[in-house]
Amino acid sequence: MSWLGRLFGAKPAPGPPPNAVLVDSDLAQRLTEGGAGLDVAVDAALRAYLEAQDKAAAAGEPDRIPFWLRRDAESGGDIDSELRDRVNQRRAAEDDPGTPRRPAAE
Repeated sequence: MSWLGRLFGAKPAPGPPPNAVLVDSDLAQRLTEGGAGLDVAVDAALRAYLEAQDKAAAAGEPDRIPFWLRRDAESGGDIDSELRDRVNQRRAAEDDPGTPRRPAAE
C-alpha cells in the first residue's frame, strides 16, 4: 500500500486465497506440456507424489530411504569384526597355494 493510501485510509488489496501458490514458469511449462491446465497438472503431480510417499511408508521403508542407501541392519553395527574377517579370508586365500595369483602391478 502506498503512503497516500495509508494517509487517506484506503483498504489494503485482498490477499491471495489460502490455497493459492506460485509456480515457477519453467515448472509450470513442464507440467502443462501434455496440454492439461495448470490446476489439473499440479493436482495430479501432488497426488502422485503423495501416493508414492504412502506406498513407501506401507512398504516399511525406514524414513523413505532408498534401498541402496540403507545401512545393513542385520550386521548389528559390528563393522570392525566384519572387516577383520574379510582381511583374514583374503590373507588365507593368498597363503593357499592352490589359488591363482594376480601378477604384480608394475
